[in-house]
This record gives sequence, C-alpha cells and structure tokens, in this order.
Amino acid sequence: MGQAVVKWGDVARYFSRRGFAIYADGGDKIIQAPKDADASRSRQQVRIGHLFSNHAGAELRDGHLSAIKRAFGISCDDILKG
Repeated sequence: MGQAVVKWGDVARYFSRRGFAIYADGGDKIIQAPKDADASRSRQQVRIGHLFSNHAGAELRDGHLSAIKRAFGISCDDILKG
C-alpha cells in the first residue's frame, strides 16, 4: 500500500486554518510559520513551485512533504487528518 496522496488544496487549507501565512512569490507559493515568541520559528518557510500550487488538485511530491516535515514538523498524515 502506497503513501497517501496530498494535494495542494489540502496543504493550503491546513496551514491557513492554523495561522500560517501563504503568499505568492513569482508564481510560487511560500508557506511561512506564524510569528510567535520564538524568533527562529518566524523565519521557517517552505516554497512550493508554481507547477504544484496553481490549482487545488495538484499532487505534491515527496520532496515537498519532506520540506514541510523538516521546517514545521508536520507530517502528511497530520495534513490529511487536519
């Protein structure tokens, strides 16, 4: 059984509901951690390329999910449940 498919719409919905900023930068989307008391956390961000963030049905690759896991500690299961 393979890994669950995570789509851009799932990711955008998960992060926007939790106070993360999502903004465009040259067609790409940047997910930036919310500002809180920890100054290093406010600089955590992940860039999702325009090929994967142009529509909600675009499937993210393992590299994107790994970058999200490294930057924010959020797994694909968390995103799909959330």
